This record gives sequence, C-alpha cells and structure tokens, in this order.
Amino acid sequence: MMRVFTRRGRQSTVALSTSLAILCGLLLLANGAMASPNKKPFKMNHPRPPLLANADSEDNSEPAPVRTASKESRLDPANFVVVLVAAVVLIYAANRALRPPYVDVGGMSADQAAEYQEAIDAGEMHLHTTILFVIVASVALVLIFYFMSAMSILITVLFSLIASLALGALVYPYVDRWTDNRFSNEIEVPCLGPVPTLFFVLAPFCIVIVFGWLVTKSWVLNNILAISLIIFFLTSIRLSSLMVASALLILAFFYDIFWVFLSSAIFGKNVMVTVATGLDVPIKILVPLFLSSGPSGEQQFTLIGLGDIVLPGLLLCYAMRFDDAKGCNAFSTYFACTMAGYCVGLTICEVVVGSFHLAQPAMIYLVPGTLIPFFALAAYRGELQEAWDGLKSDSHSLIPGP
Repeated sequence: MMRVFTRRGRQSTVALSTSLAILCGLLLLANGAMASPNKKPFKMNHPRPPLLANADSEDNSEPAPVRTASKESRLDPANFVVVLVAAVVLIYAANRALRPPYVDVGGMSADQAAEYQEAIDAGEMHLHTTILFVIVASVALVLIFYFMSAMSILITVLFSLIASLALGALVYPYVDRWTDNRFSNEIEVPCLGPVPTLFFVLAPFCIVIVFGWLVTKSWVLNNILAISLIIFFLTSIRLSSLMVASALLILAFFYDIFWVFLSSAIFGKNVMVTVATGLDVPIKILVPLFLSSGPSGEQQFTLIGLGDIVLPGLLLCYAMRFDDAKGCNAFSTYFACTMAGYCVGLTICEVVVGSFHLAQPAMIYLVPGTLIPFFALAAYRGELQEAWDGLKSDSHSLIPGP
C-alpha cells in the first residue's frame, strides 16, 4: 500500500488506483480462468473444451508462447507447485490487504485514519457492482472475440500500464523503508495532485521489467508481473460481505461454465478458449515441468490463470478481515478453513489437468471448495448471519475516538 497522499491529491489518486484495479479484474475475468498454450484458436465446434495444445501437436504452424505437457506425459510435481505458489501468494496478499507493510494505523491522527479508510472503502464491491462486474466482463469477452486483432493491441497496452503500476505498488513500501523515506517529498502532478518522488524513482525500473517481458516473453518476468497484478487487485478491491462474495463466486462459476462449455453452440467457436489462446498477456502463472520436456528439449509448463487466484482471493481476504474482527486464533479461522478448501479444490483441478490434459475452468472446483468450508464453519459457530451481512462497523474501525 502506497503512502497516504495529502488530501488535495488523495481523491484523484484513489480513484485512479481503484479504476485500474477494477479494469485489471475485468480483463482477468474476460480473458478467462483457463488458458491454453497455442496462439491459434482451436479448430473445433464442440461445447466441451479440447485437449490442451502441446509441443507435439500436428498443427504447429505458429510458435506457441507457452508449451504445456504432451499428451503422453504424466502428472508432474509442478502441478502441485502451482497449488503451493497460489497459496503463498494468497496468504501474502490477504495479510497485506488487512495490514499494509510499514503502515502504523494505530499511530495515525483522526484525519490520516479517515483518509486511509476512505482509500480502502473506495475499492469495496457491493452486490450491484458485483453483478455489473460479471456483465461487463461478458461484454468485454465478446468484443475481444469478434475484434481480436484490434483488442489484443489495446489489451497489451493496458496490461503493460497496469502491470507497471502494480509492480511499483508491490515494492513501494519496502523501498520506502529501505531508503529511510528519503524520497517521500511530493511533486505536484496535473490531475493526480501531489505524488511522492519515490513513484518517479521506481517508474523506470518497472517500465524496464515490463519492456523486458514484452521483448523476451520470459516466464520469470511473466510471473513477477502476474503476482504483482494479483496483489494489486486484492489490496485495492475488497468484498463487503459473504453475500457479495457468494454472488461473485457463483456468478463466476456459471460464467465459466457458459463461456467454456456452451458458448460454441451460440457463437460457432469456444469463445473462452479462442480469447485465451489469442491474447499473449501475463494473465497466468507459469511453473516449469520437472519430469517432461518437448521433443527438442524445450521447456514445458503447467499454469494457473490469475482469475483462479484473484476471485477466490477476494473471499479469502474477507475471511481474514472477519477473523480479525472476531479475534479468532490462527488454527481455527475462517481464512485457514477457506484456504484449505481452496487448496483441495485446486489440487483436484491440477490432478485432472496433469493426468488428462483437459483445459477446463478451475472455478468449478474452487467455488464449492471455498464457499462450502466458510458456510459450514459460520453455521457451526452460529455466525452465519453476521458473516452474510458483513462487518457493519468496519468502515469506522480505523478512525480513532476523541
């Protein structure tokens, strides 16, 4: 979380950050939770997703930016590393969303706490925005499907911009602390107001990383940017209640089912697969396979789409906030229970993908895997209604009393 700016520049800066985070989420959802390695759309007209394209595919007229395991390969340890990476990123993101690094909330004045709380509240999703979020993502998906060549350039530019800002936001508090706040003085920027000098110090570094990814398509740089996008989204956007979380995840569940399994019957092609294969942006985390390589010895990967992390991650962030409000201990928390369900669901998905090489929406495993444990624990503790309604006093929790 970046330093809280002065009141003059706060509103425009918060609005920009929140807007970019929402745009990032829309692009992640529109690009789908599943991604396939071949850049060419699959030549099929069948409602079920095809086998993941691979290095030994007969149709290899265009180079694939990411090569997944061949159909002859078996389940790989990398499939389980994906689960571990997703879990670690979510644990860090949830903790950072709850308490940003080096931000002394307790030491803030009333005005500073009000500004800080306003920045948090600006990114809160409610029921109507959740429904609108999925509708707009569907419209964006169709637009990308029909105008792929033009939209791919626009989306690459947008992702490059957002990824640069996300990477800067990720490292900002640590660099600020490391430099003893020497770059904390502010510069007046039109439309944004006062912006810390450190923002301009970090900008070249972030731009170089993004440019390096654009040129090399390195999987390491891809993962750096992908993780930055996840943390940027989860620390900028939050859910107001279990009701909103349930609506978002259930809508995402049916969103995936429709666009992956049923869209070809209406649009003549699998829309989700066509879009996911036609765009080459950091919307996935890549893990190299340990036991398999391509016919020419090239590296092969398993992957997870960022949508499979950020959407359940919103529920996990809410679970951690609810735990914090209830004073739960570390081993009997909603976060721990929901995280366990997430890991089980993602593991099942990875076993299916690693064993049968079927491209499929992971949300069909992750939605029940996260919602059922949360609901079960809340019902057992008699706190279901409270969790469903949300933390009503949360908007005032940071503002010191007189």
